[in-house]
Amino acid sequence: MGFSHPKVRTHLEQLKKLVIMKEYFKLAWRSLWRNKRRTLITAASIFFAVIIAILMRSFQLGSYSHMIHNVVETYTGYIQVQHEDYWNKKTINNTFEYSDSLAREILNTENVKDVYPRLESFALASSGNATKGAFVMGVVPEKENEMAAAAEKIVKYQLNDSLVELILEHEDVSGELADKLQKLSGQSFTSRQDLALDLFGEENPDQELLSYITDHAAIEGAYIDAGENAVLVAEKLAKFLNITTGDTLILISQGVHGISASGLYPVKGIIKLPNPELNRAFIYMPLSTAQNFFSAGNRLTSLALNVNNQDDKHVLQTKETLIDKLDKEVYAVMDWKEMNPELVQQIQSDNASGIIMLVVLYVIIAFGIFSTVLMMTAERRREFGVMIAIGMKKFKLTTVVMIEMVFIGLLGTLSGMVMSIPLVLLGYFNPIRLSGEMAQSMESFGMEPIMPMAMIDTYYLNQALVILVIIVLTIIYPVINIHRLKEIDALRA
Repeated sequence: MGFSHPKVRTHLEQLKKLVIMKEYFKLAWRSLWRNKRRTLITAASIFFAVIIAILMRSFQLGSYSHMIHNVVETYTGYIQVQHEDYWNKKTINNTFEYSDSLAREILNTENVKDVYPRLESFALASSGNATKGAFVMGVVPEKENEMAAAAEKIVKYQLNDSLVELILEHEDVSGELADKLQKLSGQSFTSRQDLALDLFGEENPDQELLSYITDHAAIEGAYIDAGENAVLVAEKLAKFLNITTGDTLILISQGVHGISASGLYPVKGIIKLPNPELNRAFIYMPLSTAQNFFSAGNRLTSLALNVNNQDDKHVLQTKETLIDKLDKEVYAVMDWKEMNPELVQQIQSDNASGIIMLVVLYVIIAFGIFSTVLMMTAERRREFGVMIAIGMKKFKLTTVVMIEMVFIGLLGTLSGMVMSIPLVLLGYFNPIRLSGEMAQSMESFGMEPIMPMAMIDTYYLNQALVILVIIVLTIIYPVINIHRLKEIDALRA
C-alpha cells in the first residue's frame, strides 16, 4: 500500500495539520513573552476581573444562604405539617392531636431526617412597667437544640453602661479598647471568643485583661430542660423588658377555646437569635409547660421537619410525598418558601438587582479587556505588517494572534480562580461582622449584620466562563484589524 492510497493520504494530511498547529502554538507562546510587560498587563486585567466577579457573586449568594439558614433552621424548618386551617388563621384553636404513629409515618418518608413538635401562639410579656407582645413557642428542648443549636445561643456575657464605666477604671483599659467598650455597651455575647473578637480583633488579646472583663460581664444562664417551668427570652425582648437571668416574667394570653392563660415564669437564660425580628419578640418554653399554659392538652400547632437533602427540588418532592400520605382534611403540608414569602421576595428582588450590578461589572470588565487588546493591536501594527510583507498569510497570522489571546485569557482566568479560592474560603469560615450604623441599618431590614461568602460551587465556574466569553468576543477586533491591514501603511506605522 503506497502513499497514494486514500487512507494513507488522510493520515498524512491529519499529521501535517497537527504539525502546523503545533507550530502555531509555539509561535503564539514565544510571541507572548517577547513583550512580557504587555502580556502581563493584559493578563492582570483579566485576573482582577475574575476575582472581582467571583467575590461579588460569592458575597451575594452567601448572604442569601445565611438568611435562609437563620429563618429556616432557627424557626420554620424546611417543611411543616400543620392543622389544615392553621396557616390562614393562626389561632391556638387550629391545632391537632400529636401521636407517635403520626410521627413514625412522617419519619418513614424518604428524605425526612427528624420531626420537631411545636406549640406556637402569642402572649403579652410583662415585667415591672414594661409590656410587649411576644411570640411563645413550646418546644422539646433536646430536639430543638439538635435542629437550631439553641443551647449555643445562650448569652454568657453582657455589657451595660454601669459595667463599662467600672471596667474603664482599670489601669490597662485605655485608648482604642476604651472606645470599643463604650461602643459595645448594651451588647450581648454567647461566648468568650466572640467578646474577645469584638474587643481585640484578630490580635491575641491580653488574657489577664480579658479575664478581668469577662469576670465582670459574665451572667448565669442555661438552656431549658423538658418539663421545666422556665423560659428563655430573646435578647432584645429581655432588654426592652429590662429583665435578665433569674428574673420572673409575667405572661398573659388566651388558651384553647378562649380559656384565660396567665403565669409567672422564671427566666433561665437570655438567648441571642440570629434573626433580628425573632430576637425582638421570641420566648422559648418547654413543650409540656406551653401546653399547660395554653390549656392545649396533647395538641400541637405544627410539626417542623428537618431533611437530609435541602435542595429545593428534593424538598418539594418530600412535601408532595407527605401530602399524598397524610389526610388532607386534617393536615396541611407547607415548605419553607410558602411560610416565608417575604424572605423569598426579598431574595428574588435583591438577586435581580445583584444580577444587574454584575452585568454592569461585566460591561466595565469588557471595556477594560478590550482597551488592553486595542492597545496591544495598535502596538503590534508594524510587527503584523512586517510578517505579512515577508510572506506570512493573514489567515495564519490571525490564527496565531487568536491563540495568543486564548493563552492570555486562560492565564488571567485560571490565576484569578486560583487566587480567589483562599479569599472565598476565608470569607466562608470567617464572615465579616458589621458594627455601628451599618449593623443597625441591616438589622432594621430584618437581617443579621454579617457578610458571609458562599462556599465554592457552580457560580464559581460561571463567573470565569463569562469572562472567557468576553475574551473570545474581544478577539474579533484584532482578527478584523489584521484582515483589513495594508502592508505599506503598517510598515510606516
